[in-house]
Amino acid sequence: MLEKLEISRFKTVRDLKLEFGRVNLFIGGNGAGKSNLLEAIGLASACLGRGLGDSDIAGKGLRVTPSELMKSSFKNEDLPKTLELHASFANAVDYKVTLSSKENDPLLRFFSESSTYGSQKVFGRSNRGARATGVTHADRLDRNRGIWDQIKATYDIPDAVDREFSEFSRYVIYTPQTDFLRGKQKGAVDSPPIGLHGEGLPEAVSSFLDEWRRLERRNRRNKEAVDLEWRIIDACVKLVWLPGWANTFGVHHARTILTSRDIADRTSEIVYFRDRFMHARRNRLSVYDSSEGTLFLLFAAIILAHPDAPRVFALDNVDNALNPRLTRRLVEQIINVTLSSAGDETEIGARQVFLTSHNPTSLDAFDIFDSRQRVFVVQRNERGHTVADQLKPSPNMTREEWETAKGGRNLSQVWLDGDIPGALGDL
Repeated sequence: MLEKLEISRFKTVRDLKLEFGRVNLFIGGNGAGKSNLLEAIGLASACLGRGLGDSDIAGKGLRVTPSELMKSSFKNEDLPKTLELHASFANAVDYKVTLSSKENDPLLRFFSESSTYGSQKVFGRSNRGARATGVTHADRLDRNRGIWDQIKATYDIPDAVDREFSEFSRYVIYTPQTDFLRGKQKGAVDSPPIGLHGEGLPEAVSSFLDEWRRLERRNRRNKEAVDLEWRIIDACVKLVWLPGWANTFGVHHARTILTSRDIADRTSEIVYFRDRFMHARRNRLSVYDSSEGTLFLLFAAIILAHPDAPRVFALDNVDNALNPRLTRRLVEQIINVTLSSAGDETEIGARQVFLTSHNPTSLDAFDIFDSRQRVFVVQRNERGHTVADQLKPSPNMTREEWETAKGGRNLSQVWLDGDIPGALGDL
């Protein structure tokens, strides 16, 4: 689990230290820098992955930006030569990287990086050379790739380091888009089970339902034991029923005459929903004809509980296409799944999630007395730097005192009333 991240000189972030929980929500005005925080996490993850090429950056869900624009550039401040990320994980695992860029070079380059496990140095490099597990590797390591990706398969790495880095290196930022979910556009799936925007939805749904059926059979055989993995995936499947009109979904080869001509590939398998109010001969609706909010909930179910999904991810605009009630229900489910899977070491289920939202009801899903659930208010200070403050009760404040302080209002109402400084942006 990523416990802390120190960000220096990255885009709108000058110097910022964040301490995370299991589920983390960023709120604030437009342009405050919420997505930049998700991207800072993604950049740290990319450094532990293949590298910093355009395809590597895009595969994480980051915007492919000229390298010079990755660094901060504020008025009355010197233009920095480097940016820095310092990530601290559970089990005393630490990673620090400094990246540089030049005007004529489109890519960020590794300037230095290091990792420690407690007091033990795992690897490191700078302009003086590179070392991994105590051995010098000046000529054997590719300078344009992260050290971890080059040594993880062949070197004796502490289990805690391997576990933390392997999990975090799969982090991606999901931004589902309607045209991909509806099948109007096709695209590559860089990180299974589903593309960052919804590419490959039919294949993801098919394998997701296969896993749901497998766990259902296992749960039936073990009636005396509580099968947490079955409960997680079944609860995620039920997200799709929340709008109230569908009672089945699946994948099939539809008759071309009943398939929209706007679908990119009408001959392949497509996702369908069964509308419980419609005639039995016409009650299967393709993704093209279905509710946008239902598609988004299906996408969320897959990234939450698919066995191939990354265990650490971000979902930008968690309220996308959802009404206030559904936004709250989805965030509640994200919290439930993440806390359950993280606490019981399940094989499926998210273990750490980062969200952004502009819908106040997303706040109502959070228990801010629980340190595993954290809300950050993001804004720009007077110098334009992105800052983020955790929304939390004062030290030693009881729940009763907190209820009195907010006048019995839900957090969503406190936000709308303008009583959370910075949450509404500059009005």
